[in-house]
Amino acid sequence: MASVLPRAAGRLLAVLGLLASPALAAEASFPAAGSVGLVPPPGMTPSKGFAGFEHRSGASILITEMPAEAYGQLVERFTPEALRATGFEARGSGTALGIAGGEGRVLRGRQTANGLTYAKWVAVVRGASGTGLVTVQVPEAARGQMPDEAVEAALSTIAFRAPGSLADQIAALPYTVGDLAGFRPVRALMGNALMLTDGPKDIDPDGAQPLVVVAPSMGRAAVPEGQEGAFARKALATFREIKDVTVTDEDRAARDGAVVLRLRATGSDARSSRPVAVTQVIRFDGPSYLRVLGLAPADRPEALARAERVAASVAMR
Repeated sequence: MASVLPRAAGRLLAVLGLLASPALAAEASFPAAGSVGLVPPPGMTPSKGFAGFEHRSGASILITEMPAEAYGQLVERFTPEALRATGFEARGSGTALGIAGGEGRVLRGRQTANGLTYAKWVAVVRGASGTGLVTVQVPEAARGQMPDEAVEAALSTIAFRAPGSLADQIAALPYTVGDLAGFRPVRALMGNALMLTDGPKDIDPDGAQPLVVVAPSMGRAAVPEGQEGAFARKALATFREIKDVTVTDEDRAARDGAVVLRLRATGSDARSSRPVAVTQVIRFDGPSYLRVLGLAPADRPEALARAERVAASVAMR
């Protein structure tokens, strides 16, 4: 799920360089309700599983939107050294990317994941409506179908428009949430993740409010049978917003042909060190999974049961 909390937006990065012409920008394709778009390379179509575009070869363009103030934080960390920690090996330093009515930078390189090596572009851009992170991945075996020139041309057309309402963004998600269980929606991210909270603040850097994040896998990500528990524990351990995680309970069930694994845990907020209670529910269903993470201050454990109600009510469209 990567980090999807508001304060985690500052960890994301990237961009490329040529000025997008007004004519090309006018033809940009935008993910549903999104404010950042581009003219995708030939053969790429809008993804139904995330905000961006995909190709039958496995190539993808993922678009992540963030507030305008995130741009400075991203550019600060936009270095080969900073991105190396994510597994991305950049070729040289970033170059400027001209954006109609904005600015940006791009890094190019490669990354290995799940046994495959990808050519990769990471771009961070700023326009009138906010900040965008555009990540392009092309399997090495597919570079004949998705040549570098096509990717570079697409990045040169990045454009911005006024964002859709939160209601529009939620309506464009690939799933529905039947029971909010007292939480309220705060933000949709990457066209597939939804953040909910219980409290007056939309941005809660101290982790004082209960939080729920709903995020299905992007693309096909089958977990081998019998490995669900190990996968769930690793996913929880790598969630950067909490530290000192200790799993206190694990429950496994079968529902409608899927494996549903729930972990309860304790830990502390990575920034404020507040004690937190955690629940994570992952539904493994064939080649995909859906993850729901609930966090609550240690003195509000009842919020975890409500987060699990949210998880039980999620249905893919």
